[in-house]
Amino acid sequence: MPFIKTSIAKLHYQEYGTGSKVMLAFHGFGMKGTQFGLMEPYLGKHYKIYSFDLFFHGDTVLDNGSLQHIRKGITSAVFAELIIDFVKEKELEQQQLTLLSYSIGARFALALLQELPQMISGVYFVAPDGIEPNKLLVSAAENRLINRSFWQLVSSPKTVNFLLKALRKTRYIDDSLERILSKEFETHESRLACYNTITYLRQLSFDRERLARLMNDHAIEIRMYFGKHDKLFPPSIGERFRTLVPNAYLHIFDEGHELVNAELCKVMEEELENTMSLNYDQR
Repeated sequence: MPFIKTSIAKLHYQEYGTGSKVMLAFHGFGMKGTQFGLMEPYLGKHYKIYSFDLFFHGDTVLDNGSLQHIRKGITSAVFAELIIDFVKEKELEQQQLTLLSYSIGARFALALLQELPQMISGVYFVAPDGIEPNKLLVSAAENRLINRSFWQLVSSPKTVNFLLKALRKTRYIDDSLERILSKEFETHESRLACYNTITYLRQLSFDRERLARLMNDHAIEIRMYFGKHDKLFPPSIGERFRTLVPNAYLHIFDEGHELVNAELCKVMEEELENTMSLNYDQR
């Protein structure tokens, strides 16, 4: 079981592919690093993919799991230090990094873009959180009263189910997202993981204009993928962000929030092959 011991946690990860390039991958809520295993047949010949179990997921464990520590949260700078430790242990200092992120995992990619733009050559954002934070998630993390109420819901599955149905009726979430959340909230452990995750990441918030300047100044290649029917992070987020990063690529699938699938892999592989062919022809 590969892991790295850092200053605040034992960080577990998966390894996929045999390529010469390096990709760091950050999964969505309720998933593990294994979420990106399906990409190995498509991207593995080009990339060595290190896919991390994020905090409160899989086998990654915080040294201090107290409620007080979780409510304090993690900063972009601290997370960047963990990745620097990983890069050093793997002897990747001379490598430029490509980042892959899905949903809430995008906050970790954005943290690295903010703190370590000189180390990053490109980023794949899939239904990303953080570019334009979801207001409900922000309130649950930052508003003290709402956060304490959220804590009480950990032990109240009936109330959680009621709220999900209410969100569905008001069209704040769609059918597919309600199914995802219902599954993720069905046990005490999963509801606790949700509370801990949202609360611990509350300081991972970003200034879009600043991020765009960093991406443009460092010529970081940005590719964004959204689901046409995604209520949580709709394609309009990518369309607005592309006005700040004109060279960013945007692909919209005729799907909802669940985008990490074979179709996405095929599109990413095709784009990668086309880019490599274009670069070769321009030599």
